[in-house]
Amino acid sequence: MSYLENEIADDNVLIKDLDKREFGSKLLFLGLAQTGKTSIIQVVFENKSPETTSEIPATVGISRKLVDFSDISLNIYDVGGQITYLEEAFVDLRESIFSRIKALFFVVDTSRQEDFETAKMYFRRAIGNLNEYSPEGKIFVLAHKMDLIPAEEREKAISSITEIFELEDYSEVEIHETSIYEETLMDAVEKALGI
Repeated sequence: MSYLENEIADDNVLIKDLDKREFGSKLLFLGLAQTGKTSIIQVVFENKSPETTSEIPATVGISRKLVDFSDISLNIYDVGGQITYLEEAFVDLRESIFSRIKALFFVVDTSRQEDFETAKMYFRRAIGNLNEYSPEGKIFVLAHKMDLIPAEEREKAISSITEIFELEDYSEVEIHETSIYEETLMDAVEKALGI
């Protein structure tokens, strides 16, 4: 048994908000290493300024936290993007990670097209697991770090992700251009939560 299995097994899937006596809705952030998952979480859910996120260390394993967002309790799962952690989440911890999900955010760094094929493989696996364990969960692809893409090339970047990930095959998947420096990120999260 891995150390991640030990870490997750104790309280299974969700953290309980003891003040509200309820489990929060579960949001899962997936993607390859250095795509900006933890920065997104800190800016949106912890009110950190985007400038403070540049020195965030890589997520080791799986980070779980309970946050209040617009009076909604949320269980935020941030899976480290290193292949070792992704494989553990997709194999050993599948049921725990993919159960009870309200929204899955698959984060893609639009400035690193060389990673798109590897990301696509994990994206497809994520959809399979979500369909098995949380068929009602919403799926969002965040074409992230759009601030690094010149404005005239953004549409091309979205088209590239849509084509490579074959998003036209997944009518339930929404793609959003995002950046921690723009309102686009908050718009995508609020849409996922129905706010």
